[in-house]
Amino acid sequence: MSAHQPLIPSDPPPSPAAPTPPIAFEPARLRPRHDGWTAERQIAFIEALAATRCVDEACRRVGMSDTAAYELRNRPCGAGFRAAWDVALDCQLDRVEHSALERTLNGVPRPIFYKGEQVGEWRYFDERLTMFLLRNRRPARFGKWIEQVMPTPPDEDRRRYALGDALLNIAITAPNQDGNLVEDWGPNDDHDDEADESEASE
Repeated sequence: MSAHQPLIPSDPPPSPAAPTPPIAFEPARLRPRHDGWTAERQIAFIEALAATRCVDEACRRVGMSDTAAYELRNRPCGAGFRAAWDVALDCQLDRVEHSALERTLNGVPRPIFYKGEQVGEWRYFDERLTMFLLRNRRPARFGKWIEQVMPTPPDEDRRRYALGDALLNIAITAPNQDGNLVEDWGPNDDHDDEADESEASE
């Protein structure tokens, strides 16, 4: 028996899924067939799609193929069915948003392993997800417009930046000009400098 016991705090039980609201729409009017898209089957499909968020699973529950579902969705008479399809998927976005907010506040558990055994966990907080939520839910304070508004630097800062740019330009361009490289010096350049210094001392 290992001496290390997992130090994994118990997470709160997941909240029960919110009930799916009924989606009112006019089923497509098709030629009656016992194995086709009857009005009852269309309604059952939309309700299953809203509950599962999965087209394949919704088709399985009503005994239809996904090919038949997409064909009905794309038919001109299936406009109401198509609109209800989109609403069924959109009604789950609230749960997605709540889940993202929960991950931002509580983090995501990541395991800690020691010698091949899990001994604990740590919480990972995604700062990009946090900033995304803030920018979309608090755009007046955290919106992208803030990045486009740059504060005007004071006069002293502008002069400092201008001097820094000038020095940088000299450092970049001066070595490429004639006479600034050691190879460009003549044999008498050092003597000329000494003569200039002696004249200055006199």
